[in-house]
Amino acid sequence: MPKTAAEITADAIATLLSATSAITNLHPGSVVRSLLDALGAEAARLDQETVDAVRSAVLNSAYATWDIAPLPAQPSVYQLTFTNSTSSAVTIPAGTLATVPNSLLQWATGATISVPAQSGQTPGAATVTANCQTAGSGTNVPGNTITALVSPISGISVTNASGQAVTPGADAETQTQTQARLANAVNSIHRGDANALALGALTAELTDSAGNVTEQVVKALADDLSAGEAIVFVWGSLGSPSSALITQTQNVVNGYTDQTGVHPGYKAAGVIATVQSAVQNTQSVAVQVLPQSGYMLSGITSQVESAITAFFTALDIEQGFSLSNFIRAILRVPGTSDVTVTQPSSSLPGVPYVSSPTTAPSVTAMAGTTSLAAGSYDVGYTYTSEWGETEMSPLRGPVTLTAGQQIQVAALTPLPIGATGVNYYLSIAAGSSTLAYDASGSGAQIDLVALPASGAASPPAANTCAIHGNLYTAGTISVTAMAE
Repeated sequence: MPKTAAEITADAIATLLSATSAITNLHPGSVVRSLLDALGAEAARLDQETVDAVRSAVLNSAYATWDIAPLPAQPSVYQLTFTNSTSSAVTIPAGTLATVPNSLLQWATGATISVPAQSGQTPGAATVTANCQTAGSGTNVPGNTITALVSPISGISVTNASGQAVTPGADAETQTQTQARLANAVNSIHRGDANALALGALTAELTDSAGNVTEQVVKALADDLSAGEAIVFVWGSLGSPSSALITQTQNVVNGYTDQTGVHPGYKAAGVIATVQSAVQNTQSVAVQVLPQSGYMLSGITSQVESAITAFFTALDIEQGFSLSNFIRAILRVPGTSDVTVTQPSSSLPGVPYVSSPTTAPSVTAMAGTTSLAAGSYDVGYTYTSEWGETEMSPLRGPVTLTAGQQIQVAALTPLPIGATGVNYYLSIAAGSSTLAYDASGSGAQIDLVALPASGAASPPAANTCAIHGNLYTAGTISVTAMAE
């Protein structure tokens, strides 16, 4: 930072006193002090100019790297309408100057136009673009104020009838504005990838009528679902985000326009980005704590619970649960000597898989509209999500149908964490032990009324049902004493 005038004067006085004892009157107002004050002020000005010049040079060098230069002042450009009240057409040459009466502002027409003669009681009219001869925001004027010609033309009048500038006048761009434009240029390049989608989502918030933030996105992560399609998982300041926050985040990611202007989105053109709540994976927590000598468990239980809550709160979307880090977090609580974690009993992956079902479906033969032939059938099911499918459940069967009966499968809800649907598999023919995909659903009760289609998929050989968007949160917390 450059020195102030007072600092320079003080340094000069110190140097002077160390060099000579002949000068004794350095009080304010003395001749020598007045000279030093003047020199200090001038030196401070020059110092500041040097710092400003160096800073500007550094910034301009950075701008040049991105082919960006501070914008100069811009003149306003208006559409001027010329009217003709004479009986003959009048030519208005390019460069004709119009002005605001009693003003130094002048606008020069950019092209030659012909203004037709008056027809009956209706004056002839023609419009042309005109550039202000000076630049800056001061060249922006209200409608119908550019009403005079610098060199009057008989029978011709002029005005900026619409009042809206084709190009508004603008002052020279400040360093701050250029920096903001550079940041936008960088962001525009960065937009479109997963990091950009997540960073954009983190700017989403809801406010009340007073402008106070009522809910905001505090965690975000984007996963590519397929080429040209992504899911943006978010978590709110109040926990699972409200539908209003999800909607606002979707607007931020896609781009939107409101009363404050246009807000560019963060996704690339052609990409479908869908905002969803993170998949809350609630974990019951049970720990046994051995207090240090001089401490009682009752005295540190609340701090241990707070440490547990803080640990889970700090976990990001798709961040794994590390048992060793969790233990260390609890051991940092003052008064804690040792800890054993009984639940969760091990580390957990950031992106786990939905567990394959371990129980067979409950099925019943029911009368109904069906194309199933009489005979015996096996039924199984899998859990599904956008990301894949689990292995199939144990089979239920055979269920025996008579003519005119269908298979009713009981509800499988609630679905496990991360699952969004169910696929049902059925024997490909009465009496067959080979199963194929037959129907899908939400897990609610469903009726199977037809055989699998020809060539329908077989049950999966491996579990591919990943829980993307997974977020571990703390559920019930139990803190008990460890046996010594």
